[in-house]
Amino acid sequence: MLIKAYRFQLRTRSGVERLLRRFAGSLRWVWNAAIAEQRRRREAGEKFSPYAAMCRWLTEWRHAPETAWLAQTPIHPLQQTLRRLDAAYRRFFAGVGGHPRFKRRGQEPGLRFPDPKQFELDQGSARVKFPKLGWQRLRLSQAVVGELRNATVTCERGRWFVSLQLEQPDVLPSADLMPTLGIDLGVALFAALSDGRTLQPLDALKQQQRRLRHAQRAVSRKQKGSRNRRKAVNRLGRLHARIAAQRSDWLHKLSTELADQHPVIAIEELKVAALSASAAGTSEAPGNRVRQKAGLNRAIFDQGWAEFRRQLEYKTAARAGAVVAVNPAYTSQACSQCGSVDRGNRRTQALFACLACGHTENADANAAHNILAAGRAVWAARPAACGAEVSRARPARAQRAAAMKQEPTEATPAAPAGAR
Repeated sequence: MLIKAYRFQLRTRSGVERLLRRFAGSLRWVWNAAIAEQRRRREAGEKFSPYAAMCRWLTEWRHAPETAWLAQTPIHPLQQTLRRLDAAYRRFFAGVGGHPRFKRRGQEPGLRFPDPKQFELDQGSARVKFPKLGWQRLRLSQAVVGELRNATVTCERGRWFVSLQLEQPDVLPSADLMPTLGIDLGVALFAALSDGRTLQPLDALKQQQRRLRHAQRAVSRKQKGSRNRRKAVNRLGRLHARIAAQRSDWLHKLSTELADQHPVIAIEELKVAALSASAAGTSEAPGNRVRQKAGLNRAIFDQGWAEFRRQLEYKTAARAGAVVAVNPAYTSQACSQCGSVDRGNRRTQALFACLACGHTENADANAAHNILAAGRAVWAARPAACGAEVSRARPARAQRAAAMKQEPTEATPAAPAGAR
């Protein structure tokens, strides 16, 4: 089965928001109290208390006269907070995570309702019902399809959101499909498509640089711990949230359009960590052109390549398709007509001129054609071609490696090959 999440903003009133903040504060208190109790037990030489034991602590706290106010909060989000804490401790014991930390104001965990019997969704009236909150209106921007599994209410810079997870029937890829689109990602151009289209980048972060600098300076000028500094931090956070929302909205619209037009899409498997590695170096061996490389890294992160690929993967999978990741090595140096690979084929950032056959084309469009051809080869050799089941799991993340794409960079000569 396929699990799909929907996220909508709640249209809450001031009284409900105060109640939600009170509930969130109760979750934070339970988290911190459980950590404090675990530390006390460790110092006393006692064993770790798992989730079931921490739930007994919660029962005692809810009935104690000094913390009886916890009973005003729905029980299931409190229990889910302890379950999350138990999972955090399990990761710490396994050596894959740090020790759980105390949460301060503004870091409250979300109110999670794990059972669909604990909440109700009315799509016709665009509202949702939660225990001790009643019916709350929401901005239902799209129809919700599937069987409800759970719901989580969170706060983001003063706005409340509900995330709904639903179970939908899985869709297997059709056997007769082939990749029909190749995508070459970049910075100067967000993407060049094998069908001849080019997509200009949104550059949401770049467009807001002036406002960001103003907000960051306002924070730096305020006294630490003051109320004015908290207000300035909130303003800065809201600006970052707006930038992230603009980028996410743009990527969602683009990925939905491409998934509707092309069920199977070939895309580069870029090593973003390698492409955006710092050039600062060390005190003994400082790097060169550090400011230029920092600007390039900022531009790479502003594109959202990984999020774009993630959205394409689950949207094509829901349409009986898939995303084929191909090795980007030499896709910018190989001729899409004769296959000749030569570093001199790409003399400038925008022009590709094959030294062997004389073929000329936009360099990014030529790379998109090579990516499509490589994607078709990978797709034809997949295990499903022999009757095996197709796995949509993403490959294990490899160790950081050098970027493999080799392209000229006119504006930033010291930039690593591959980012344009």
